Amino acid sequence: MPGRQEISAVHPLFTNEYLIPLLELLANRGISPAQLVANTRLSPRALGQPGTHISAREYDQIVRNAYRLSNDPLLGLEHGRRMSIASHGFLGFAVMASETLGEGLSLAVRYAGTRTGLARIRFRQGQDECALEIIRAAALPDSYPFIAHNILSTLVTIARFLTRNNDILAPIIRLVESAQRPVAFYEQLLGCDVEFNCDQYELVLPKAALSLEVSTANSVARHSAEQECERLLAEAPGEHIDLASRVRTLLISYGSGLSLEDVAERLRISARSLNRQLAQLNTSFRKMVEEVRREQATRLLGNSSMKVSEIAEQLGYTDTSNFVRAFRKWMGITPLNYRKLTKHVS
Repeated sequence: MPGRQEISAVHPLFTNEYLIPLLELLANRGISPAQLVANTRLSPRALGQPGTHISAREYDQIVRNAYRLSNDPLLGLEHGRRMSIASHGFLGFAVMASETLGEGLSLAVRYAGTRTGLARIRFRQGQDECALEIIRAAALPDSYPFIAHNILSTLVTIARFLTRNNDILAPIIRLVESAQRPVAFYEQLLGCDVEFNCDQYELVLPKAALSLEVSTANSVARHSAEQECERLLAEAPGEHIDLASRVRTLLISYGSGLSLEDVAERLRISARSLNRQLAQLNTSFRKMVEEVRREQATRLLGNSSMKVSEIAEQLGYTDTSNFVRAFRKWMGITPLNYRKLTKHVS
C-alpha cells in the first residue's frame, strides 16, 4: 500500500502473551518450544514465560517455524479462534464493557497498537455493510498471513461473544489467498462464510450489526479501561499514535470547544480529510469531543469540589441540564451520584 509505514523487523514487540496460546496449540500436535525458537536468540523457557519481550524478527521466525513444523496453513485462524477476550488485556476489558458492538469494534480499531505493532485495523462503512480491514504494519511478508488470519479469527470470536452470537451478526471473512483446504473446512473452523482471492484481508459485517447491544456493557468499567488503553498507546513503541489520539490531545490541551476546522488547521490537514480519516477509525470529531468531555467530567467530579454547574460551564455547556443528560448517557448515572460513588470508593 503506498505510504504505508512499517516498523523495523528488529523493533521490540511488547510481550509474548499472544504466543503462549500458540505454544499450547502446537504442544497438542507434538511440537515443542525448543523447535519453535530455532534460529532465534530466545530460549524455550523464555518463550513460555509471561512478560518475555521479543522482536518482530523473532516473532517472524517463530511463526515460520510453526508453519513448517505443523504443515498447517490455517494455523493463524485456529490460534485466533482459541483466544478469549480477556487475553487482550485492558483493550479486551474496554471492548467487553462497550454498550454496542460498533462501540467495541471502534475501540479495537483505535487501540490495536497497544497489543501489537505488526498490523493495524482500518474501518470502512458502506450503505449496507461495514468492513474491518487488516493493514500490514511490519516488514514481515512471510508471517503476515498468520497475523492477518489471527486478527480476523479473533475479531469474529469477540463479536460472537459480545452479541451472544446474534443471528444479525452474519460475518464474512475475506482472504487474499486461494483456499488451501476445502472451503467447508474453513467455514466449519470459523463458523461463517469465507471468500478467497480478495483484494485484502477483512471482516465484513452487516451495518445493522453495529447497533447490537453488548451483554456485558458497563460504562464506568469501559471508561476506566479506555483510560488505561490511552496510557498504553502513548507508551507503545513505534508509530502507534493514531489520528484520534492526536485529536484527543489537542482537545485536552486547548479545550473541547475547539471546532473541527481549528483542529484540522493545527494538524495541517483539511477538515474533510480529518473527517475521512476519523471515519476509518470508526469514530468522528463529535464523538472525540464527547469522549474528552466525559473524561474531564469524571476527573473533575472525582477530584475537585467544583459544582456541577461550574463543571458544565468549563466543558462548554451553556445549560447545566444538557450536561447532566449527556453525563447520564455516558456513565448511566447522574453527575452527583457519580461523585458520591467515587467518594465512597476512595
